[in-house]
Amino acid sequence: MGEAFVKLRSGLMQQENVPGQQNVPPLPTEGQTRMHRHGAMIFIGQIFVLGSVPVLDMGQEKTPLLFIVLSLTVAITTVWSLGYQRLTCLLVGLGLIACLWILQFRDEVAGVLTVPLLIFLLVKLFCAYLCIRQAFKAGVAGAQRIYCGAASFVMIGIIFAGMHGLLHGYGFGQYRLPLEFEGMRNIRWVDFIWFSYATLTTAGYSDLVPVGSFSLTVSTFEGLCGILLPATLIARIASLPANA
Repeated sequence: MGEAFVKLRSGLMQQENVPGQQNVPPLPTEGQTRMHRHGAMIFIGQIFVLGSVPVLDMGQEKTPLLFIVLSLTVAITTVWSLGYQRLTCLLVGLGLIACLWILQFRDEVAGVLTVPLLIFLLVKLFCAYLCIRQAFKAGVAGAQRIYCGAASFVMIGIIFAGMHGLLHGYGFGQYRLPLEFEGMRNIRWVDFIWFSYATLTTAGYSDLVPVGSFSLTVSTFEGLCGILLPATLIARIASLPANA
């Protein structure tokens, strides 16, 4: 038995060393091919989350629980579609804890909501990281790389919107409306989403003005991400071979 295995191995080595014969890489499995085609669906999912904002906005100051649940569901589904089934189960558990926590203490002191909101931001951040990692994975088509990179860019905007909301809600940073709106209405949750993407895309409409060192620092980092991420990540993805 041992001698037969040695002969078989030597025969395979001789076949690999035949002059003029190229080593053909193994074809991807059906599961790998299926996962590599999910870039477009991941990107559409993030656009769907943003599209739900005007539907869920009723003029409230606090972020609607339905928006949090929807965003978490899309993020966790993204992790599952990338092939991380065990990690998906962990994130589902954390998401349920966060949602139940918000339902239980939504009308209490704002500080008790710090933990579920941080869980929400961490899940979104980890999902963005996995999309970036998928974009650089071998065997992924060029179009799917770009979709994953664009989806991570959209998720980063939502993450920064949550950070701005946390700073404003807990007094670490202040944000002010333009003078023509001051005294007419309070700052709403949707204002932070608009401000986040206006800063991330460097549009700078100044509809919401950060005041204070913490809010200015977070806004500065977001502006840097808005410049560096497309210039490095997406440009790098576009320059990679289609099946590298």
